[in-house]
Amino acid sequence: MKTFFATLLLAALALSANAQKIAVKNDLITVDGQPYARLERGETEEYYVSSPQNERLFIVRPLMLQDPSSGWEGYLQFVFTESRKLVETPKPIENFRILSPTKLARIIYSARLLKDGALDPKAVADFEVNYGAPYSERRQALNQLLVQPTVVVPAVVPATKP
Repeated sequence: MKTFFATLLLAALALSANAQKIAVKNDLITVDGQPYARLERGETEEYYVSSPQNERLFIVRPLMLQDPSSGWEGYLQFVFTESRKLVETPKPIENFRILSPTKLARIIYSARLLKDGALDPKAVADFEVNYGAPYSERRQALNQLLVQPTVVVPAVVPATKP
């Protein structure tokens, strides 16, 4: 029993030692303090992802699909600029909230899409094979248009004097 707990503790230490610290500050994604990519937020909640040298690589759009069989589904659409490849992943957020830059940075890093400041073609090909574009295919089958979630800004009510 003691050896089981010792092995479990050793495995936990090994995994935590290899954990990467991913941060986003001033539109720069860093991994363990080293520049990894740049994020620029667009006007309609999309993110433009560039290399640390500001070369545009791909766009990530949060989208929604209304499927009669399962209701509203949120997903992320990755559009790779040069190859024009389209990849869609389930949206990792509950209640269709706005995608945070840090969550997006973790998704990009966990897919290992960039290597040495540029797109890794093998990683992009693997990403495409693993995820594909199931939401676009379903949307076409349902004959629906793209739906981007709308951001609701609460109205400011001026204070009234008694």
